[in-house]
This record gives sequence, C-alpha cells and structure tokens, in this order.
Amino acid sequence: MKTAILGLDGATFDIIKPLVSSGRLSNIATLMKEGSFAPLRSTILPNSFPGWASCTTGTSEGMHGVFSPFIKNAGDYGVRAMSGRDIMTRPVWDLIGQAGGRSVVLNVPTTYPPEQINGTMVTGMLTPGLESEFTYPPTLKPELLKAIPDYIIEPDRIPDRHARAEEFRRSIDVCEKALAFLLNRGDWDFMMVVFSVLDRAQHDYWADMDSAHPRHDPKTPAEFREFIPEIYMRLDAAVGRVVESLTGDCRVLVCSDHGFCAELYEVRVNEALANAGLLSFKTPASRKSRAQLKSLTEKISRRIKPQRFDGNVLEKKVQYGGGFLEEIDWSRTRAFFAQDKGVWVNLRGRECDGVVAPSEYASVVAEVKSVLSDLRSPLNGEQVFEAVQSREEIFSGRWAERLPDVVMIPRHDEYVYNERPSYGEVVVQADSTTGTHSRDGILIAWGPGIAAQAAFTAAPNLRDVGPTALASLSMPLTEDMDGRALTETFVEQRVAPRAGTSYREGPATAARVYSAGEEAELKERLRGLGYIE
Repeated sequence: MKTAILGLDGATFDIIKPLVSSGRLSNIATLMKEGSFAPLRSTILPNSFPGWASCTTGTSEGMHGVFSPFIKNAGDYGVRAMSGRDIMTRPVWDLIGQAGGRSVVLNVPTTYPPEQINGTMVTGMLTPGLESEFTYPPTLKPELLKAIPDYIIEPDRIPDRHARAEEFRRSIDVCEKALAFLLNRGDWDFMMVVFSVLDRAQHDYWADMDSAHPRHDPKTPAEFREFIPEIYMRLDAAVGRVVESLTGDCRVLVCSDHGFCAELYEVRVNEALANAGLLSFKTPASRKSRAQLKSLTEKISRRIKPQRFDGNVLEKKVQYGGGFLEEIDWSRTRAFFAQDKGVWVNLRGRECDGVVAPSEYASVVAEVKSVLSDLRSPLNGEQVFEAVQSREEIFSGRWAERLPDVVMIPRHDEYVYNERPSYGEVVVQADSTTGTHSRDGILIAWGPGIAAQAAFTAAPNLRDVGPTALASLSMPLTEDMDGRALTETFVEQRVAPRAGTSYREGPATAARVYSAGEEAELKERLRGLGYIE
C-alpha cells in the first residue's frame, strides 16, 4: 500500500468548509466525504519550521530541537537560520528507506540541505536559491531544470501586488509539474509534497478578503478580494489531478502545518519585561529619537541605493531587524525575548554578559511567568496569554535544553508576539502582515482502507501525521516517537508496532550550513513573512 502526504501550508477549515459548501472545492469535498477529516493541532508556536519538522519526524519540539526558524547562538544573544541538520530526529522517509522503501520528497520547508535518501528529494523553503545544491541525488538538479526551466523553489514576493499574485499562481503550476516529473522517474512507496504558496497568499492578502479587518480597503480590486479563495480553488484542482494520477493502492493524507486568521495586534514582549524591571534599555529617554534618526537615515539610503526585499511589503519590519539587541543594557537585564520567539534568562555562565546567578534562575523564570501571565489587553481587559510555561513544563525530550526558558501561548490567535520595540507600549495594533498563523490546521485521510467519517479517540496533532503514514505502510513507529498513528482512520485497526529510536546521532549544534550572504538573504525573506523582526 503506497502512501502520499499532500501538504497545503497554512490551510484552514475556516475557509475550506464555506468554499466546499458553495461547491468551489469539489476535489477536497470528495476526499472529506469519502474519507475522514479533523482539525489538526499545530506545534506550540504555530509556524512552518517546528511544524513540518514535527509532521515529518513524528516528534515534538523537545525531541527534534526546533522551536522557530532560528536557533539562538550559544554564548551570545543573536540567532542563526536553522537548517534540516538542526532537526535532531529522523524523518519518516529515513525510517522507510531503512526498511527498503523508496520515497519522493518535494518542497518540504525543512529539508535543506538535501540528505541521502532511498529515492529522490528536492528541497523547499530555507533553500538559498537555484544556484545551491538542492536535490538528491545531485545529478537530479540539471535534469529537473532541463525539464522545468522556470522552476522556482520559493515565489518572489514582488512589490507590485498584481505581479506578485501572478507569481504565486505560477508557483502552484511549477510545483505540480515538478511532482509529475519526480513520480515518473520510477516506482515509489512514500511521497510527500508541500504547496507553500497558500501561506504566502494569506499573509499578504488577508485584509483584502476580510471586510471586517481594520486594514481592509473597501476600494481594493476584486482580483485581490477573491485572491485567497482563488488560491484554494487552484490548489483543489492540483490536489484533484495529483490524486487522479496516483495508483489505486495509494492512501492520501492531506494536511497543513497550521491554520490562518487575521493578524490584529502585536505584543511587544521586551517592552513588557522592561516595564516590570526585568530588562533595561541603555538610554530610555532617547530610544525613540535615536530610532527615528536611524529610520530616516535608512530611508535616505534606500532612495540612493534601492534594496531588494523579495517582494516584502513589510519594509518597516525589515529595517528594525535585530536592532533591539543594540538597545538593551545587558548589565541590568535579567530576562529578554529573543528572535527565536521565546524568553531567555540572562544567565551567568551561559550568556556572554549574563548577570543572573544559577541559584536565581528559577526565581527569574517564575517572575517572567507572573509578569506575562498577568499581562492584559487594553482593548477588553482579557489576559493576553492563555498559558506561559517554563521549558521544563512544556518541552520534553533530549534537545529541550536548546529551546527557550519560557514560552507563551496567546489567548487569541489574532495576537502575535515579537521583539520589536514600541517605546513603552506593550499591546499595539499590528502593522505588518494582515494574516497570521492559527493553531489548528487541517487533516484529511482518504483512500483504500480508510474509514469514512472516523471518530478520533483524541484530537489529532501535527506530529501524528508521520506516524500515521508509517502505519499506513505497515512499518513500525520508533519506540520513543511521541506522535501516534491515527489508526482510527483505518478500516482495519491494529496497534502500530514500535522499534528503534527517532534520535539522530550527532552534536547538539549543527555545523553552519549557510554562507553569511545566504543567511542574510534568508533572514530578509523570513522577515517578509513575519517570522522575525
């Protein structure tokens, strides 16, 4: 029995179900009717990087060691771009290959640099560009580019919104062509492809679609108002063609790494820590004036020498970058929010300018938790965060120590949190992307031996997708994999056997993969998507 995972990055039932009801997603409607479906809970921080890592390995953040697109540098306050080598557990195609199965993997965001695989791989997001080695085997690259000369790994976010929309449309066609090319190269047992464009479209065009969004322009052209539904419909057609091309003995899992919703408010976490006396700025009185001068200087520089932002409409966010680090007085700072989306204690012996003694670590963590748990929205008085938890409370696994000391879960998905300075204000109206990630993605299981409208014994989690694919192939899960096989979706239910370990052998810190130029390019690209400031 073959098994295929079709990833629709950022897909949400909030949009799918109304489109299905109106008859505009006929293929997905068929899969839902004939198979089983449910919301799919994402990772703690709903984003593509821990998300697809969990999906493909069947493990949670504490096991695979990834919490965001960036990993905090050991011994200093900066971050580096993650790569596939930072994922410390084995993907399902590695386990399948060990058992003799052949896999085809296309455009999965966390796969660069490509690894040896029993089959073929074309890497996805975080790949520096077409000039890099992004295929396995390496000889596949020239063959792919000969067959598809206009191949794109990640669509350019072109400043002109009409041109950007056309680029997004083209990326679906190119990805589908690449998949057909790979599937025609020989037999396979497992296939996974991720269509990433839906995430990009929802980040950029949500307010055009959502008339209730505070940044909605009622005069926006119809092309943009309908662009997100159009992308869903284009992907529905692509899914239909892919499923039709598969053999009759193939099961299909359609999933997304997270959902989507309006981005309405930003929580400036470092400002909250500063207001509570946990963080200090160098010269508080002049912070804003210095920032304004810096912004003016950068604007003048851009006019003299225009910069390319990969189609980034968030130019303001790009300019801030990691500038918050320059404003912090580390000698008087006990905790800070980093670009890896968590709070770190400025611990002596761990951080280069650490001031908190190890004996005081627990009390500082407790103070951070108290401050952020009590943080309330000025809009309605509600607590901003549903949960604020320490590393020990929320992560488990061999690589939990690589993750932040404290992490937060917003009460409402429309609130995003970041390190960006706001000069005293903590909760402000969002001014970056108009759409953001929500906690629940989608899962649809369909094919021979899949139950129709199965009742799930527990809410499916993103880390359950990989194990379900293994069970579908009658292959064992690992003994320590903390995802589960969703065996209730199978007509013939049986306990999935377990053997071996998910952990890779290797050091906690992977060797640097990207050049300085490539890392800078990736950071700009990720700022454009709202992952970092």
